Amino acid sequence: MQQNTPEQNYYQEDEIDLKQLFRSLADRKWFIFGFTGLITVLAVAYALSIPPTYKANISFLSPNQSSVLQLNKIKLTSETSETSETIYRKFLNKVMSSQFQRKIFDENDYLAKLNPENKPIKNLDSFIDGFTKSITIESNKEKKGEKSNYERPINISLEGNDALVISNFLNDLANTADTETINEFLTIIQQKIDIRLEEISKQRGLLLSRAKQDRLAKIDRIKVEDNQKINEINDQIDRLRIKAKKDRFNKIQVLTDTSKVAKSLGIKDNNFKKINNSGDSSSALTVAIGDNQKLPQWYLYGENALLQEIDILKNRANDDAYTPEIVNLQNKLSSVKSNQTLKTLESREDDSPFIAEINKLDIEAIKLQSFEPSSIGINAMQINQYAYAPETSIKPKKKLIVAVAFIAGFILSIFLVFIMNAFRKEDDKVVA
Repeated sequence: MQQNTPEQNYYQEDEIDLKQLFRSLADRKWFIFGFTGLITVLAVAYALSIPPTYKANISFLSPNQSSVLQLNKIKLTSETSETSETIYRKFLNKVMSSQFQRKIFDENDYLAKLNPENKPIKNLDSFIDGFTKSITIESNKEKKGEKSNYERPINISLEGNDALVISNFLNDLANTADTETINEFLTIIQQKIDIRLEEISKQRGLLLSRAKQDRLAKIDRIKVEDNQKINEINDQIDRLRIKAKKDRFNKIQVLTDTSKVAKSLGIKDNNFKKINNSGDSSSALTVAIGDNQKLPQWYLYGENALLQEIDILKNRANDDAYTPEIVNLQNKLSSVKSNQTLKTLESREDDSPFIAEINKLDIEAIKLQSFEPSSIGINAMQINQYAYAPETSIKPKKKLIVAVAFIAGFILSIFLVFIMNAFRKEDDKVVA
């Protein structure tokens, strides 16, 4: 009779155990099916109880060149121009601001839309944060460390249980951020304009004050110069008057001596007729003179005429009319006293037309005052794709949950069968 070796016994026992194992699984198949089915049903119920979560997306592009040009229409002194990048960055910062998101949530009454039954909410801030915390912006950087490329669309997404609400929130968020960003730029421009107009007013006032001071200083300078000229002319007139008076006295003395000569010679009347009638030989007096010599006054005029001229010279009150130099100086004096330049400067009430800088400032002020900030046709971004209510949810993944639950339930049921078999063997041994 052939005996079995230990190895044969081992394989035989192992074969028996495997057969017993499969037999035990087959004996408890209804338990396995039931347990797996129960777990699967529970998983299905759980998957159906989870509210669906949707994801809405909206995408933008940087603002167009027309908007940039409109915002830079007014160029102020030492002002840096706004670029498409600076405008777009400010818009994106506003969109991603939690305070701004809360503002959109409150102003558009999204609490009522998310809680239509008006159920009590213990912590409103946590509720709102839970709604907005899923707002994310897609990075437009291709590689780490690379600068942002604002020429590619930027996507912003939001997750929520109501597809229509989250899509409307993204659209309201983008549109309001666009409007407020442009309004902020226009407000800043208006503030800069107001500051510049105030600076222009101050500069204009300083220029007018300086011009008035210069004009008054010029008036004083002209007056001093005119007074000096008047004094000089008066001095010249006084000297000429003294000289004319002295000349008149000298002439009186000469005529007096001449009249004495005429008297001594018995010449009472003038001899103009005798000179004109040179052929008349009735003259009792003959005067011989050399060539180029004038007839003596005592002969020519006679005593009576000389005495009359002396009386006229003695009774003359003023020699001005008989001195051409004095007449010329008096005309010059009158011209200095009626200085038209001085009168024009004194009568001027507004110096602004004579200041070139003020004219430039006035033109700049008119240009700034005519600017009326308007957001029409200006945008901080371009909508690449509005947010639409998604038709399918992103979670929960119900099929995956059921599948995982089915596999886990099946494996767990087999494991439980093994445990039950183990306890059964122990009980059999104890009974034996």
